[in-house]
Amino acid sequence: MENSTGDMVREWLLESGLNAATASRRAGVSPSTLHRILADQVDPSVGTLREIAIGCGVDLSVSSQTLSDWRAASAVRTMLEEGYVSPDDETAVWQSRLTRLAPGDDPIELVSAAAYASNPIHRSGAAWYTGAMTVGSVASAGDAASGRWALSGAAGLYLPELGEPAPAITVLWCSDVRVVSQLLAASDVRTTDRVDRVSLVVVRGEPELFEGSFAQGLVHYAAPIQIIIDCLSLGGTVANDAREEALTW
Repeated sequence: MENSTGDMVREWLLESGLNAATASRRAGVSPSTLHRILADQVDPSVGTLREIAIGCGVDLSVSSQTLSDWRAASAVRTMLEEGYVSPDDETAVWQSRLTRLAPGDDPIELVSAAAYASNPIHRSGAAWYTGAMTVGSVASAGDAASGRWALSGAAGLYLPELGEPAPAITVLWCSDVRVVSQLLAASDVRTTDRVDRVSLVVVRGEPELFEGSFAQGLVHYAAPIQIIIDCLSLGGTVANDAREEALTW
């Protein structure tokens, strides 16, 4: 689990050698406010956090990136998939967010909101590839990496035969992106930094992502609801087809 705001501020105090009373004075916040921040009882503003950071001799920078949080998909699976329980505490937070992001409480809209927030293409550490590759070749790379793996995205929705091309955009969830990437280096696909050229994306999956996965012959596929989430996040024809498929459930 990622460190909380309280953990981060506590680390600033430890590195600076300051006690809480001195740090609060230097930051211009009350000791009680700093205490609540350290205990994760409040959600401080960025401005307050920066003042505390400066008081501790560090600076706080804020950057933005495309949203892609695996907990959003885990949250909607907890809400809709019988028997699925996420062990992450943030899941409850994301359940609340999804009800705000979705225009209603319809399951398809909740899944669409989760897809919007968990796009695997934009996941930190994801590897993008372009070029033609068969489903069997992608599966072989996943299998040879000696960790858990599953296909999703277009391949999971359309279930092509082993010798058929992996449809764009295929998602390969795995335990170790680095190892899979080394195996793919010997194939016909090549890396790309242009999202409009991506045909295959290799992404590290959290252990619970593989819950409910299934095998068809030699190929492992993610759980059906995870496939729908991933397809909706990709947009285009595959998203439209995934929505139509989900409406039949």
